[in-house]
Order: sequence, then C-alpha cells, then structure tokens
Amino acid sequence: MSNSTINSNQVYQTLDPLTASSINKKWACRWTSKHDQAIFLSLFESAFGHTMPPSLWTWKYGNQDKYGIFAHIDGDVIAYYGGLPRQFWLNGETMPAVQICDVMVAPKMRGILTRKGPFMHTADTFLSAQIGQDKAYQFAFGFPTDRAARIGEKSAWYARTDTFLEASWLATTTLPPWFKIRPFADNNIETVDMLWQAMQASLPNYLIPVKDSAFFKWRYKGHPDRSYPSYVVSWRGTNKVIGIVTLRDHGPDLGMEIMDLLAPAAGLKTLHVAAQKICMRTGHTRLFSWMTPAILAFLPKSSQQVEVSGVYITPEYQQMIEQKEVNCWLMSGDTDFR
Repeated sequence: MSNSTINSNQVYQTLDPLTASSINKKWACRWTSKHDQAIFLSLFESAFGHTMPPSLWTWKYGNQDKYGIFAHIDGDVIAYYGGLPRQFWLNGETMPAVQICDVMVAPKMRGILTRKGPFMHTADTFLSAQIGQDKAYQFAFGFPTDRAARIGEKSAWYARTDTFLEASWLATTTLPPWFKIRPFADNNIETVDMLWQAMQASLPNYLIPVKDSAFFKWRYKGHPDRSYPSYVVSWRGTNKVIGIVTLRDHGPDLGMEIMDLLAPAAGLKTLHVAAQKICMRTGHTRLFSWMTPAILAFLPKSSQQVEVSGVYITPEYQQMIEQKEVNCWLMSGDTDFR
C-alpha cells in the first residue's frame, strides 16, 4: 500500500507513551491524527474494497484529537482500531462513551488475526488508553462481526449485552385524522431539544444515546452524502408536537428505513404509525428499522424480525446493565454507516 507508507521517524515522533507494550519487535502502534486522512483512506479501500469519500472521513473524524490507533511495520500501516465519541444518558446522568467503528486490517495481514497479532494489539492499546472512570470515556460499544465479537469476548474487551433486530412493517394509511405530518424545517431545531428532554423523563432505566439538537444537526442534517428526511408529527387542532421521525429512502426494492424516533414514550407508537403513512404516500410498501428489543416493545407488532448483529459493550458497563436491569436504546441512526 504505497499511499499508506509513512516515514518511520515520523512514527516515533508522534507516538504517545500509550503503554509499555505499544511497540512490538515486529510492529508499532501510534495515534492517528488529522494529518492521516490519506493513509486512513488508503487502508480503508484496501481492507473493504471500496472507497470512503474524504468528506465522509471529515464528517466522522474532523472534530477529534485522537481518532484511533494505527499498527504499522516499518512505516507501512497494517491495521486500525478507533471510534466516535458519543454521549449517553441514564437516569439523569450523562456519560461519555465511544462507538467503535471502521475497524480494519490490511488484506495481507488477515492470516494473522490472532489474539496476539498486530490487529488485536491496536484494540488492546486503544481500549486500555481510552476506557475507564478516570479516562476519556466511561465505556465503549459497537456492533462487531461475529469473528471480531468472539475475539473481543475471549480477550475480555467487551461482552454481548443486547441484540440488533431488523424489524419490518407494512406501509399503511391508518394514522387518525387528528394528527398531522409536516416536513422538518430549520426553525424546528429548538423542538429537538424539547422532545429530547421529554424523552429522557419518560424513559427511566434506559441507556439512551443523547439525541439533542447538536447530535441531530451532525448526524442527519450534516451528513455529506446521504439524505435523511425528517418529519414533525403533531396534533391537528392544537399544533402540539408529538415527535420527530427521521427516515432513509432505500428505493422501491428495500423500502423506507426509520433512522430515529424522537418523542416521549407515550408518543412513540403514533410516531411510528406516521412513518408507515409517509412510507405509503412515497410509494413504498415496506417500512423497516434496526432496533433493540427495548424500543420494539413500544411500537406496533412487526411483521418480521431478523437478528442482524449483537450489541457489545465493555464488561464493567455490561455488568452494570445486568445488575440494574437497564435497557439499551439503540436503533439505525446510532450506527455510523447506515
């Protein structure tokens, strides 16, 4: 990977003293930074077989100081492990977390994906440096592949705490006439914060990613290459807002995907029925979403459910979730890739 080659002196000049094991006799690890865009994108194309636009890289990583960990041999980058900062809310407390994403390894190194290999070393270095009560993030979470999940569990990096289900519904026009739907406009942004506050109050013992206006603008309105139409659902007579639903149109074959539902618990079902109506009037027959079972419990029964991924979290918080009977609240918009 010629584009991934960097000067070895530069590596050691920029390498933080992460851990005593951050340099191995065969490879070394270092933090990535804003100067590593070309290296990252080259490794991404090599690992996944398609390109990531530079604008998408900037959208995901442009506001971070430490993006993730590179592993390299003689300046040739061979693996990456990193994540996106996220904020979670639980019973009045906000907690900094990191969502693991863009985990990758150069094809020539995939044969040594062992628990002691360079790729696994990046994960251990990142998590050891970043996760903990006195560190940047209290916990990490993600949706790894089956193989990565098995290695992660064996290495005690994270544990399975929930599941992602793809649930499907038929499009309908059954929304009662006393509700109305209008497209989200820029002057509705204050409504996002109002609904987020109401949502928190209505969902005790739910671990929920923060859904405030800053997140909304970054995730849905600021995405560089995807459109996420959002709609405000309200009472027709009083104009009192019930909630906001954000969608993604996948075309006539796949249908319409619910990315996010922003409403207090009592309004979630109405918001979902409104999404079914939007789906119908845009010419689709299928509405679907990726959701944890905790969210599905508030919605109309789906016509089909298929598991698409496990939800994994670092062990300390996985134990807390089980002990306190906390429910995880995650859906399509909480991924970085949909």
